[in-house]
Amino acid sequence: MRNEKTLIALLRGLVDLLAEESAQNPEFASKIERLLSGLPERKTIKKVPVAKKPTREPLPDVHAEWSARGETSFRLWMREQPIPVLRAVIRAQDLDPTRRTTKWKNAEKLAEFIADNVRLRLSRGSALIGRGGAE
Repeated sequence: MRNEKTLIALLRGLVDLLAEESAQNPEFASKIERLLSGLPERKTIKKVPVAKKPTREPLPDVHAEWSARGETSFRLWMREQPIPVLRAVIRAQDLDPTRRTTKWKNAEKLAEFIADNVRLRLSRGSALIGRGGAE
């Protein structure tokens, strides 16, 4: 870092000296102008606008829907959901850490996957319900 600063100071001093000399000596100024005329013009870089992410609808709460509808009705309701919503639910709930469902194109298969995983999660949670603290 220290070497860069000294180099910058040295080059800045050199440019100042060249500018001073070319102001006093027209012949020297024309030589400098010929030397620098071969340099390309500075190109302006166009900024590419960043695409805005589309606003997403809020995802359905699968656990609340499971509780409200029951298992059979929940499975039917999940089949009616579009594939992007099903994929977003899988991602949001982290139901597929191995990402095997990314290749699936069938909405019924995705819906069954979600329903099975929600049932498993709820059964694991219900195993702890009712255990009183008998201390």
